[in-house]
Amino acid sequence: MRNLIFILGIFFLVSCGGQKKQSEGNEPSAQVALTEVTLNVGGMHCDMCVASIEKGVGAVEGVEFVKAELSDSTTVIKFHEAETSLAEIKQAIEKRGYTVKE
Repeated sequence: MRNLIFILGIFFLVSCGGQKKQSEGNEPSAQVALTEVTLNVGGMHCDMCVASIEKGVGAVEGVEFVKAELSDSTTVIKFHEAETSLAEIKQAIEKRGYTVKE
């Protein structure tokens, strides 16, 4: 009987141990607004160009979304202005050998 109580106690501790009680410090953060820009990018000629731009811009901290379009040479970017700037994003494109048209 003593072993059964011990085993049930262990089972109870293990099964309840995975549940976290949400404290005030762990509350979901408020939704932070994203800034969306569409840039005209010069020099895109193929799918590899698209992939290069998406990879380079996507690596910039604060960028949440990037989609380059070969058909009209545009790139749509959504980013957090508190974490990065449009100038940094343009620089990431230019580092890859492309131009940002005004």
